[in-house]
Amino acid sequence: MTAPCHAVDAGFRARRAEVWLGTLVDITTSARTERAALDNLRTAFATIAVVHRSLSGHSRSSELTRVNRNAARATQSISSDFRDVLECALELAAQSNGAFDPTIGGDLVALGLLPTLAEHERGATWRDVDLDGNAVRFRRPLILDFDGIAKGYAVDRAIAALRSGGATQSMVNAGGDLRVHGPESETVSLRTGGAQGVLLPLVSIADGAVATSAYLGRRRRVRGRLATPLIDPRNRLPSMSTRTISVAAPTCMIADALTKVVALDGDRSARLLNRYGASATIVSPASGRWRSTRLPR
Repeated sequence: MTAPCHAVDAGFRARRAEVWLGTLVDITTSARTERAALDNLRTAFATIAVVHRSLSGHSRSSELTRVNRNAARATQSISSDFRDVLECALELAAQSNGAFDPTIGGDLVALGLLPTLAEHERGATWRDVDLDGNAVRFRRPLILDFDGIAKGYAVDRAIAALRSGGATQSMVNAGGDLRVHGPESETVSLRTGGAQGVLLPLVSIADGAVATSAYLGRRRRVRGRLATPLIDPRNRLPSMSTRTISVAAPTCMIADALTKVVALDGDRSARLLNRYGASATIVSPASGRWRSTRLPR
């Protein structure tokens, strides 16, 4: 649904929301003319649709599913979107000593958190993936999972499309993963869970990104225990975390991925945050109240 354009200081503002990559994507953008604002919206969503068709792990027709199904083949060609995300994911895996690992898809399938769309061997890790330009090869059958990074990448691509279209101010929010472009800053707040939930101002950003991963409301019973969809790749076990993690970073792809590392490693992730020019806020419930801890960049 598209909201009507309204004249603002930067020109005309338009807003629309659609469902992509399993979440609601909300885009607000301003341009010099009403036509430009609406055209930019259409282009931004078309860009996100391309990313969805490439990287969705829940679609039987996505490029990601095709690559996973053909994991036993010697080499497979991949798109530039697929290559960019996989390259970043493998770099983060190396830099985080495996706290972030895009090969946990098999574990998610085993826990019933992903549909069974491909065969795999247990025990595969990011070290079993060889990326060479626009070609990928797996040393053993495995299932790549981009749920921890694809939304952030889609947001970045949408912002790039809006900027190329001459947008003067934009914000793209994909289920809590958001990025702002333009001279005006946006205050990002976090609503805590529970009956006594409150709104906590997190950060004010301009030309930057924030990603949030909340786990308290996502727990489900797995093998008789409450667990979250967050898997620790180092022991292949689901996390019991109830914390909410927000990461501010120059790009949404990096912010999105780093929320998982911070959720698993807490204060130990400070070095990695500093490497990527990022900072984190950890919000956790304690004795019925919410406590916030900030990890500076």
